[in-house]
Amino acid sequence: MLTITIYDGEIVAPDSLVHLCDVEGSAEAYDRPPFTALEEALRVLEMCSDRYSTPHLSGTGFTVFIGNKEGLEVTPLVRLDGYAHNGYASAGIVGAGPRFDTVPAKYAPDDDVVEIVRKILAGQVTR
Repeated sequence: MLTITIYDGEIVAPDSLVHLCDVEGSAEAYDRPPFTALEEALRVLEMCSDRYSTPHLSGTGFTVFIGNKEGLEVTPLVRLDGYAHNGYASAGIVGAGPRFDTVPAKYAPDDDVVEIVRKILAGQVTR
């Protein structure tokens, strides 16, 4: 099962991170290779945003940890170091491969944190 943990604040100041929410779930690919961590995270966040509301960001920086959960153990897969300001959000993605930056994604003032992260991931994942 995938676990997505979202914090208000930047990883460069870990003591100032404020936990916003945890999202857990899984998605399976049919008639294609298995999803990558980012593809599965996008699908899990889509399911969450359709059903639940989550907190809004209080500032411009946020941190997202994506991991694989088995029992009580979580194996880290990817971290997003996010920035949202004036209707655009982007993130640096840190994982097993080289770090890369996402393209900016538009978001609305009333978007919650899951919707912002979902929009960032949607710009990175091909369908």
